Parts: sequence; structure tokens; C-alpha cells
Amino acid sequence: MTHHRGGLLRQHDFRSLWLGAVASQFGARMALVALPLVAAGPMHASAWQVGLVGTLGTVAFLVVGLPAGAVVDRVRQRRLLIGTDLGRAALIALLAVPAAPGGVALGQLYVVVLGVGVLTVFFDVAHQSYLPRVVRTDELVEGNARLSTTLAVAQVAGPALAGLAVELAGTGPAVLLIAAGFAGSAAYLARIRAADPRPATTGRSRLAGQIRDGVTYVLRHPVLRVLALAGGAYNMFALVVQTMVPVRLVSELGASPATASAYFSAGGAGGILGAVVARRLTRRLGQHRSVWLCLLATAPFALLTPLIDSAGGIWLAAGGYLLLWAGATASNVAQVSLRQRLCPPELLGRMNATMRFLLGGAMPVGALLGTVLGAAAGARPALWVGAAGLLLSCLPLLRLRVPVDRQPT
Repeated sequence: MTHHRGGLLRQHDFRSLWLGAVASQFGARMALVALPLVAAGPMHASAWQVGLVGTLGTVAFLVVGLPAGAVVDRVRQRRLLIGTDLGRAALIALLAVPAAPGGVALGQLYVVVLGVGVLTVFFDVAHQSYLPRVVRTDELVEGNARLSTTLAVAQVAGPALAGLAVELAGTGPAVLLIAAGFAGSAAYLARIRAADPRPATTGRSRLAGQIRDGVTYVLRHPVLRVLALAGGAYNMFALVVQTMVPVRLVSELGASPATASAYFSAGGAGGILGAVVARRLTRRLGQHRSVWLCLLATAPFALLTPLIDSAGGIWLAAGGYLLLWAGATASNVAQVSLRQRLCPPELLGRMNATMRFLLGGAMPVGALLGTVLGAAAGARPALWVGAAGLLLSCLPLLRLRVPVDRQPT
């Protein structure tokens, strides 16, 4: 591993890893928009069928999220990253080759979307576990901050780029552009020079046992357990708010869909801001303090959304939403770096998969809770519940007292 002054982007291996992340994240974010457009446009699919396309793209995490961690800990991670990139490129490219006369068959699209989702789960878990092999421990915060910035930019720009590509060139060239992004990611990852050794075999070789080891490690660890429970609660209440915002803005206040879209775009901008300032905040505050301070300082801005009683107040709430996402992103950078630092290398894949499973699994629960509360009491009371929940979910993080410079026993 070679290190130079001037930041991680001057290091060959990290720069290759980062460029691969840029290409992969843009491909993945574009696919989330472009593939439903394939169904809704040329295929003239029904609303239910288009919704199924979106569901198949995200359900893979709940199905293979935990096994993915065990697999990542068993194999050479860079090879896995390259393989999943090439697999996604091949699957996406298949959509440019119709399986039935007259166009792409709906069943073909379902298979592609599900396959891309499964490979994305493996890529994401392996990518987060591979970073500590490329950079030093004291460089993890900078590395995660740069990767989080890339993700935030892709979340904002990727969907817009996908829509523009479909509008200007059609769905065929658009899906080929996405495939090229995944292939480009594989090419950059192949340039990494760091050793990619096969992990040492463990005494327990059964997949189910290794998955259980990862879950047990997280739930028994004094720091990871708190991060998982508090983070899961935060994500759940964040989805309560996110689910009810369109109802409050459009249905109750009469705002246009474009205004609601701009509101959510403010969150994407906040994500970019949080990723940019995360390294400086972590250096000044320390990792464990950054985790809870960034959330506790910004969670109260969620209270602005249920306070809106006119269309003009939407922009004030959008500013609060920007700060809310900035705090959440900065906290996440510190959290991920702390988790990577505390976890032994042989458990990184399973730890990351378990954390992502617990944090991500709370999101559909929050969406369902928001829907139930909105139907029973209206969007505004549901938003109050979500905002209050965001504040309360930060409190368990105040218990983080484990020093970050040594691993707890």
C-alpha cells in the first residue's frame, strides 16, 4: 500500500477504487430510474407492473443481505467487486437485445432488475469491507467521506441523467450507457495494486453458521449494538417523514409535484454538504462524538415540515430538510469509519451486511408506519410522530463511550 501527501486522491489504489465507485454509483442510480421507464414507456406496463419493477430492484437486500456478508468474508473481495460489476453490465446490456418480437418482454425486464439488485447487494457489502485494505486506519474517515460524497452526488444527478438520456436517445442507448458505467467501474477496480488475498478459512465453514457469527458479533458488541438500534430507529422515523411529505405538500397544501420533487432534491444537496464537511467535523469532534452530535444538532429541523401551513413555508422546510440530511450523512461517515475501525478484518463483510440489513430493514417498516398513521390521522400528525421519533432515536447514541483508538474486548 503506497501513501503520498496531498490526500487520498493522489494515492493510486484509492483513486482507482474511488473512480470505480463513481462509475458504479451513477450506473446504479440511473438504473433505478431508467428501468421503470422502460416498463412505463415502450412496454406500456400498468402502474402495478411498474411498481413491481421498483420493488424487485430493492427486495434483494432483504433476501440476500445477510448471506452476502458471509460470502464477502470467504472470497477475494476485489475479484468479487469486478465480477459483480461485469455481471450487472451484462444483465443491463441484455435489455438492448429484445427477447420477443417487437421489444423487450416484461419477464425479461423482471429477471434483469432482480439480478442487478442481487449483484448490487454483493457489490455494496464488498466495497465497504474492501476500503480498509486500500487505506490506513487513520485515513478511513477521509476515504468514507469521499465515497459518501460520490454517493450523494449520484443520488442527485443520476436520476436526472437517466431521465435525460431516455428523453434524448431512447431507452436502448440509455441502458447501454448504464452498462458502460458498470463496465468502467470494473476496469478501474482492476487497476488496484494492493494485494487481494484469499481470506483464511475459519473453523466453522457452514454459511448459516458464519451468518449467525456476524449477527451475534454485532448484537453483542457494546458500540455496534447501539449504532444498529439507534440507526434503525432513525431510519424508520425518517421514512415516516419521507412517506408523508408528498401527501402533506401535494394533497393537503396543494403544492405541485415539481415543488415536492424540489423539496426532496434539497435533501440530496444536504447529503453532498454533509459528506464534504464530515472529515473536518470528525477531526475536530472525534468519531464517536460526531456520530451523535451531527444527528442531535440537525434532527430538530424535521419539526419544520409538520409546521407548514401554507405553500410559501415549503421552502423554509426544504432548508430544514437540507440540514437534516447534511447531519445524517456526516454522522454516517463517522459511523462507517468507526465500525470499520472496531471490527476485525475477518468479520468485516458479515458486520457490514448485518448493519446494512438492520438499518435498511427498518426503512420499509417506517414507510408502512407512516402510511398507517397518515390513513388514520392525516399526514400532519404522522409527520409529528416522525419528527419526534427522529429526535428520540438520537438519544441512545449518547451512550457511546468506547475509545476509538483501540478495539473493545
